[in-house]
Amino acid sequence: MIALGPRAAEGSLAREVFGPLGGVVECAAALAERSVGQFVGERRGELDRILAGVQGIGSFGPETMAILDQLGYLREHEVPATSLLLWSGGIEEVSPDLGGDEAVGRMARMGTDLQLVHLLQALVGTASFRAGADDTEETAARIVEVLSAAARLAAPAHERTVREVFLMWRTAFLPGVLMPSSASPEAVKRGFRPYAHLLEAALEAPRP
Repeated sequence: MIALGPRAAEGSLAREVFGPLGGVVECAAALAERSVGQFVGERRGELDRILAGVQGIGSFGPETMAILDQLGYLREHEVPATSLLLWSGGIEEVSPDLGGDEAVGRMARMGTDLQLVHLLQALVGTASFRAGADDTEETAARIVEVLSAAARLAAPAHERTVREVFLMWRTAFLPGVLMPSSASPEAVKRGFRPYAHLLEAALEAPRP
């Protein structure tokens, strides 16, 4: 395996975050029956807060943040039904009905759920590589803020709470990293565990 330099590694982590964030935007725009450009214009303030949080979590420089613009997720572009099919993990069968309202709605809702979970996985992975040990609590709080804002993007058509996203991630994604049989290096497991614990403490506080 070829070792990546710091800048390449930073760019790779950023792409891992920007991909699912772009998926959330495209799916949310479909649910809102808006073009991507219209949707981004209406939610610009919220998206700017998300990006500021991502930059803080990853300690990403301006060049790294510019990758998002290069990817084009926040610029006006067509979102074909096949893109929603990919974001949703293939929930629909490829057929002439793929572009119908019912199929589009189902793919956009599933796509929002799946990409929010991928986004949380990417945020925790980025934090575990980029944040210092002394900054774990502050970084976990930033993850909650970013994820909360991202989860609101699809509202009111398909609102998810950050707690719901956390529960989906904890059950479907986290064991793949932490199980003894996982191929994840021990350093990765040590990085993920503190965030799993802090996110649980923040989002699963005991009910009175």
